[in-house]
Amino acid sequence: MDAFAQACYLMGVGYEYHSYEGELLRFSPAVRSQALAAMEVDGTNLAALSALNYRLDAAPWQQLVDETTLVNEHQPRLLVRVARSQYQQNNAGVHLQLLEGDKQLHWSLAEGEIVGDYHLDHEVYLKLAFNLPFNWLAPGFYDAQVNIGEQLADTQLWWVPEYSYQPHCFAPHAKVPVQKLLGLSFGLYTLVSERGVGIGDFSDLAALVVAAAELGIDYLLLNPLHLLDTTQAQAVSPYSPVSRLLLHPLYISIELSEDCDPQLRHDLAEAHAHYQSLANAPWLDYERVYALKWPLLQRLYDNFCASACVERRSAFRRFQSARRDALDTLPSGSSEQDEYWQWQAWLQRKHCQQLAITSGMRIGLINDLAVGVTRSSGEYRQYQSHFTQGAEIGAPPDPFARQGQNWGMPALHPKRLASDHFAYFKSLLRANMHDVGALRIDHVMALRRLWWCLADQQGCYVYYPFDALLAVVKILSHQERCAIIGEDLGVVPPQVQTALAESRVLTNTVFYFCRDHQGFFAPKQLPEQTLLMISNHDLPPFAAWWQGSDIDQAIELQLISDEQAQDMYGERESQRRQLLELLSEQGQQCNLESASEDIYSALCQVLARAPSRLLTLQLDDLDNQHVAVNVPGTHTQYPNWRRQLSTQGGAILARQASLLQQLGRARHGT
Repeated sequence: MDAFAQACYLMGVGYEYHSYEGELLRFSPAVRSQALAAMEVDGTNLAALSALNYRLDAAPWQQLVDETTLVNEHQPRLLVRVARSQYQQNNAGVHLQLLEGDKQLHWSLAEGEIVGDYHLDHEVYLKLAFNLPFNWLAPGFYDAQVNIGEQLADTQLWWVPEYSYQPHCFAPHAKVPVQKLLGLSFGLYTLVSERGVGIGDFSDLAALVVAAAELGIDYLLLNPLHLLDTTQAQAVSPYSPVSRLLLHPLYISIELSEDCDPQLRHDLAEAHAHYQSLANAPWLDYERVYALKWPLLQRLYDNFCASACVERRSAFRRFQSARRDALDTLPSGSSEQDEYWQWQAWLQRKHCQQLAITSGMRIGLINDLAVGVTRSSGEYRQYQSHFTQGAEIGAPPDPFARQGQNWGMPALHPKRLASDHFAYFKSLLRANMHDVGALRIDHVMALRRLWWCLADQQGCYVYYPFDALLAVVKILSHQERCAIIGEDLGVVPPQVQTALAESRVLTNTVFYFCRDHQGFFAPKQLPEQTLLMISNHDLPPFAAWWQGSDIDQAIELQLISDEQAQDMYGERESQRRQLLELLSEQGQQCNLESASEDIYSALCQVLARAPSRLLTLQLDDLDNQHVAVNVPGTHTQYPNWRRQLSTQGGAILARQASLLQQLGRARHGT
């Protein structure tokens, strides 16, 4: 392997991949060189490449242990490296000491199993594995020291559980079988606020929690609640945040805060009435929301400063200290007021989760972690050294985007992500797992590889330290008691599929795609370890899909040609007939003239029999929405992320109470 190829391999730059059509495509040396350049590596400087390769490949063998040591609890072993000459002398012991507490272990060199070797500078270095006691540690990160004779090295030892955290409803044991659960998905912003200012807030979420729990709903899957750019009312995509470690202040419920006094409650009612009188239903007017709600949020902080008791001030200071890593990702120029808003938002989200559990939900809230952040964000500013300067993330060409996709977000540097024992990634996950029942990781394939968009519309896959990143996910899921769902829609590397299954991380299945040339899959053919949904926020609501109005819309938005539209109409008609065949086989009698609501109800009853662990219904579909909340491939042509529901969430559920209760009985086996 030449120096350039070796550098690409060691830095994670891909060599080839299979396209969506199954064709094996190789990345050109020029594209791979661009990927190296984005990581500040000159692909034309052979001397520098050789030095880099030595540092990444050879030099670690001269280190006693890695800076980060992963120990798998099902086969716990400590890996150390020694020169063969030292090993043959066999006169030294190996000592492991945790820096906190009194846990330590000792072995002779002879007890180590040789599991690897490396020839370097007329010496052979051996990798030795020493067995650790089972259940020696709880899942976590432990600072430790390892020494052999006079050699001493620091490491952070990660005790990695075999599985991600499994709630009681996930984990079968003698008395409680594995349960199949029923949930709802929606964006909090889509809720019609009962007493707030336009946008759905945590009071509306709390009300929906109670109404849903009464009907046997087990969880609520939310679009990301991340902090968005509050200086731009048009920056509304929950998947383009400025900090994934923080929450968006617009979701704060004024009335739910302890700092809401009678006068502020009165002014909130006036703001609510004013917004409702001017609202252009069903589209959310962010400009007006900001204009009306921001002064109310500011007055909450003023009230806190003027009248908060000693206990609450102390609680705020504890929050500031405990969440400093997250608060440091606030935009430049932020004040204590911004930190206060974060405190209120975190308290209210926690309240909603606690309410969900006490109301009888088995999981409660499922948080959603976006795949990246904007380059102008506070998160990027705080962790800028972890990002590349010349690459953005996206996706290769596929049937939905023939030219590929560029999501406009900077790519993380695979090597710098490991800085300080992956501290940034740990902070990111902690912030999103805290006080929720489960976490959905958007585009979970990013733990393994991401498509980098480079110059001249070129791109390639770059690989990340998958084992370490998945280990962090599993450890923190246990520490935060948070189940994990990996959104794996698209092309998924086999290694990711296998690792997720072995780690008992649930994946994501969309029924629209569950078919082949013969038709839609029967319920028993659907996977078990998955979150099953009919549609999602990037796809048309069921009513639009059934009636083909999403194709009409694509023509209007000039996303497809007339010729493409005709092909899509024909394909959709075939899919409709295939769906009717499936429903008929499952005892549901419908026809092409049936209302979309009746087809949807029948499909839900069929899918309730599937072995899939989680069945998720879109609140959009229960509301019989015909208009998408997001149309991929559009920016200014369509008001993405602004479409709201027709009425309050509780009213929608009340209309669908009979269906939901029936589905709940089917899922829960009652």
